[in-house]
Amino acid sequence: MTPDRPFVRRFEDLKRYIDWRSEDDLCSTELLLRLSPHFDPILTDFYDEISRHAAAFRVITGGQRQIDRLKQSLGMWLHDTLLAQYDAGFLEKRRRIGRRHVEIGLEQMYVNAAFARIRGQLHEVLAGQDDLSPERRTALKRSLDKRLDLDLAIMADAYHIEYQVHQLPVDHARLKQQKLLAVLSRDALAGAALDTLFDQAVAYLMETFEGDFAEYLEYRAADQTFCLRSAAGWPVPSDDRPLAPCSHDDYYRWITSTRECVGIEDHDLSRDLNAPDRYRQQRIVSSLQVAVRNEEEVYGILAVHFQKRRQFHASDEDFLVSMANLIANAVHRKGIESQRQQSEHQVRRLIDRLPAGAVYVAGGHLQVNQAVEAMTGRSRAELATIGDWQRLLVESSDDSLPRPDATAAEGTIHQSEVRIERPDGEQRIISQLKFKSAVDEIWLLYDITDQEERRRQQLQAERLAAIGQMITGLAHESRNALQRIQACTEMLELEFQPESEEMKLIGRLQQAQDDLQLLFDEVRNYAAPIILEKRPTHLVHVCRQAWDQTMPLRRGRQADLELTCEQDIRIEADQFRLVQVFRNLFENALAASADPAQIQTEMVLGEDGQVRITVSDSGPGFDEAVAKRMLEPFFTTKTKGSGLGMAIASRIVESHGGQIVPISQPGAGGKFLLSFPVAADAR
Repeated sequence: MTPDRPFVRRFEDLKRYIDWRSEDDLCSTELLLRLSPHFDPILTDFYDEISRHAAAFRVITGGQRQIDRLKQSLGMWLHDTLLAQYDAGFLEKRRRIGRRHVEIGLEQMYVNAAFARIRGQLHEVLAGQDDLSPERRTALKRSLDKRLDLDLAIMADAYHIEYQVHQLPVDHARLKQQKLLAVLSRDALAGAALDTLFDQAVAYLMETFEGDFAEYLEYRAADQTFCLRSAAGWPVPSDDRPLAPCSHDDYYRWITSTRECVGIEDHDLSRDLNAPDRYRQQRIVSSLQVAVRNEEEVYGILAVHFQKRRQFHASDEDFLVSMANLIANAVHRKGIESQRQQSEHQVRRLIDRLPAGAVYVAGGHLQVNQAVEAMTGRSRAELATIGDWQRLLVESSDDSLPRPDATAAEGTIHQSEVRIERPDGEQRIISQLKFKSAVDEIWLLYDITDQEERRRQQLQAERLAAIGQMITGLAHESRNALQRIQACTEMLELEFQPESEEMKLIGRLQQAQDDLQLLFDEVRNYAAPIILEKRPTHLVHVCRQAWDQTMPLRRGRQADLELTCEQDIRIEADQFRLVQVFRNLFENALAASADPAQIQTEMVLGEDGQVRITVSDSGPGFDEAVAKRMLEPFFTTKTKGSGLGMAIASRIVESHGGQIVPISQPGAGGKFLLSFPVAADAR
């Protein structure tokens, strides 16, 4: 039999109201595995409790054999509830149970109580599962509550409809109660605020019973007091002070000690129980009250009062108990939700304050902490997705370092290094540890730029020391041979005429000897430690002195230096070494430029305390591949040369705390950008 479409729609609405998620579907197997071994004692307790209540036990007419059959049916019901396969057959079975309760005369109050009892025992089973983490236990309890709430709602809906069909004539007051209960249930499942639900419940009590006073008293276990959270007929205290203490023998303690609805038709005739003073002050005669609670704790008391004597029917008590159960479930869910939110908030705060960068990845979306913002120079809003990360940071990086591996196996830890580029153009090297699961990823990021630079410098120092040691030994061993060559060539010069072919060959031999000696000197200079003698140095004077030293190269050529400087800028530097740097740049520019050679040098003082110097020429320039290797030792594009000039210049600049960067602009001339920290008194 297929359920009617309006009911199916209501059921789907209920699922949305209780926030049923795909995670709840995934809980089914684990709930069944953990709870099914405990079904037998739960079923036994269930029917033992029924036997102690005459109103519930009267529906058992077949003795022990019927109880055995009912136990089997209840076990199947628990199995199907935990499995949560909400198809047409499942829904119709649950509706049939609700209709059957009407047929056998089982009051809905006992159905609600039975659900509460079973819920509490299932909670106890989960609480005893020591292998569960607190987070997983909370998730399973929350999913279990949703399943029980859905089952109760389905059966209650069918029960109410069937009850109205069988009730002739229809009791208008009871119908109104059920409608209001359905509205309250809907709003509770929709996640309405607790204060709203309390106010609704009190208003519905006043409307249904036409009472003189109604209230919801909230129990505060910390100091064992009750506070008036919502009321009709008397004002709610604005200062939220406790209304009354809860001692072991007072009126409120007695109300909360029972799980049944307490109907008092005449307080004056209740000799064994003294009503609160405020009841006598308002001349309250009759009261209908019930504790709002679950199996483990009391949340409060829901009550309606009358100044005239009032008789209460079973349906009145059912209505109040059902309302109390709805509120108890809402308070319970809100408590779990509050704990979850608080836990999540604490975790987020902890992660956000980690010194290491942390990135949570789920569904292509990113959540980053403060350390990632500081590391990348990008805000959380800018790094909202994987696409943002790749576009703003990684795609502009050097391909020499691997990007994050999107194919890393689930459950593994993947480590890589990524070069990112900040908005200010600064490149940083980031070490990334990626933890990958089936549904999400966690990245831990560490900025290792400084460590990599120190490692590079250490490696470079070790290489230079090795080169220096090798060259020193080579030069020592070669010195005698070069001296003998020099003596022989000088003696040969005496044997031949100055313009003879033999003298030309001797000249070439001497030039080769000089070139070899120069190569030894350059390599030794490159490998030797740079010791600076710093003093305040005018950069303009450095450039002019370096240009003057290129005079032998400019003799007979058309070459001009254009020097532009906003002001006289001084830095703490070794002037001799800086002249060596700029002379090397000017010599390279002259070698690359055809006449008339135009060389421009521009100096600009930045607000960050750095002076930036641009040296450019009128030559053909160089491409990106040459620019990347230009500062490497022994790299040269010249037919002659050791390839150490720019490497030595780079070492000198870096020893001054500066930086030199070749700028690739093929066809537009060679260009170099140098930067140095400015002397404090020159800013």
